Amino acid sequence: MPARIGFDHYTISHRGLSPEQILEFATAHKMDGVQFLEPAEIDRDLDSNRLAAFRRIASERGLYLEVGMTSPNPVRAARERGQNVSAAEHASDLGRELEAVAALGCSHARVFVGDRHDRFRSDVPWKAQVEATREVLNLLCPRLLDLNLKLAIETHADFTAFELLDLLGRLDARAFGVTLDTGNLVMRLDDPVAATTELAPWVLSTHIKDAILAFTPRGLCWQARPVGSGILPLPDLLAPLIQSQPGLNLTIELHPRIYDLPIFDRKWLAYFPGLLPESLASVVRLAALCEGRYAQGTLQRPEAVETIPWANRDLDWLASSLGYLRSVVPTLASL
Repeated sequence: MPARIGFDHYTISHRGLSPEQILEFATAHKMDGVQFLEPAEIDRDLDSNRLAAFRRIASERGLYLEVGMTSPNPVRAARERGQNVSAAEHASDLGRELEAVAALGCSHARVFVGDRHDRFRSDVPWKAQVEATREVLNLLCPRLLDLNLKLAIETHADFTAFELLDLLGRLDARAFGVTLDTGNLVMRLDDPVAATTELAPWVLSTHIKDAILAFTPRGLCWQARPVGSGILPLPDLLAPLIQSQPGLNLTIELHPRIYDLPIFDRKWLAYFPGLLPESLASVVRLAALCEGRYAQGTLQRPEAVETIPWANRDLDWLASSLGYLRSVVPTLASL
């Protein structure tokens, strides 16, 4: 089955559409499917009958349906609630969401462990957060197997590829995999091609975006761009995914904002104890290529792009990303 191309609801969440309107949006914009943040975005009460009915509506439209879940990181849950949350408590709390994912007829759910700040928190070190999350995931494993579900852990501006592979190696492979966000790889100083090649056999779900980098007084900054318009070697990232996982859904995820990557700060770099020189060099090389294109006038600088409100560029970015993927993906299966 050829790869289907859809979009993540987060990209247009500011438009305030109902779940049914989001499916209509997908059809109108010639998308093949939608990934929702979590089941509660579809039905607040997680009613299994209503979720199953929604799945039927998506199927009747010929759309794939994917969904995420609340982070299994109990440290995040404790911070949000203002009280300690044990691994057992958090695993129990996530049980209803697992049932909801099953009711939607999904074979996997995308999860993230941390946001772009969690790695750098001083109250609970990142390594401790990962270990606490692993305990939750192990507790969820029997129910995942019972429901024939997998959790696809995202490269979510938190994990490096090596760290994610290490975690997966300590989990039951029958119940876990990866959501690969192509744009986020360089944000965590990964060589994007090497990281994608290593992660490809584990990939169940995707967030496909492009990105650019620029030098700043603190090091680098990062910004998402429409697929095919940034600096990432997208064919080199997509080819191993498509070849390793035939029929994989390619879900476009785009968003505004510029993110700081202060690689000149030794304290910041210390949060990446496994960083390889060649990996950092690959990211700096991409930044240098961007700077060359800024000088040539063939690439807009991030601060200029960010002056345009997101609601005035989201549709154009989605359309151009879809057009790029429709033209490139068919050429990659046989590479």
